[in-house]
Amino acid sequence: MTEIDIRTQILDATEARFSQYGYNKTTMAEIARDCGMSAANLYRYFKNKLDIGAALAQQCLAEKESVLVEIVNDDKLTSSERLEAFIMHVLHHTYHHFNDAPKLSELVDAMAVQCPSVVDAHRQSKLVLLEQLLQSAIDKGEFSVLDIPATADAIHTAISVFALPTVMPMYSLEQLEKKAKDLSALLLTGLQTR
Repeated sequence: MTEIDIRTQILDATEARFSQYGYNKTTMAEIARDCGMSAANLYRYFKNKLDIGAALAQQCLAEKESVLVEIVNDDKLTSSERLEAFIMHVLHHTYHHFNDAPKLSELVDAMAVQCPSVVDAHRQSKLVLLEQLLQSAIDKGEFSVLDIPATADAIHTAISVFALPTVMPMYSLEQLEKKAKDLSALLLTGLQTR
C-alpha cells in the first residue's frame, strides 16, 4: 500500500469516527485502531488530531470547490443560472455533509478556531470564483456591477448561512432550497442589467 493509500485510509476512518462520535471525543488511539495500525504508526502520517482534521476539512472543501469551478465555467448556463446553481451547491454540500452527521460540525468549529487558514483559504477560493462569475456576466452584458470584489464579497456574505452546519437541522431541505432560491432571486434583481 502506498503512502497516499494509507493517508486516504486514515482520512476515511477519521471521517467515519468524527461522524459518529464527534471531533472532540475522538482520540488518535481510536483512529489508529480503526485503521488497524498502532498510534505510533499513525503519527508517521499526521502530527496530531488537528493535523488529521485539517487534512479532512481540506479534502471535503476541495470536493466542494471542484463542483463550484464546474458551475462557474459551464457555458451552457446563463450567468443567472450559474449564480443560482452556485448557491444551491453550497447549500446541498453543507446539508448532505452535516444533516446526516451533525457531529461533523465539531470539526468545522475546531478548524475555525484552531486552524483558521483552512477556512480562510476556502473563503478566498469562493471569492475568486464569484469574481470570475461576475466578470463573465458583465462581459456578456447580463450583469451590471461597479465593484466586482465588493459585490463578490457581499454575495459570499449573503450565502454564508447556507454553509453553516448549525443551520441545517433548523429547516427541512425543501425549506432551505426555497430560501436559497428566494435569495438568488433577490441578488439577481440587483445584478441584472436593465
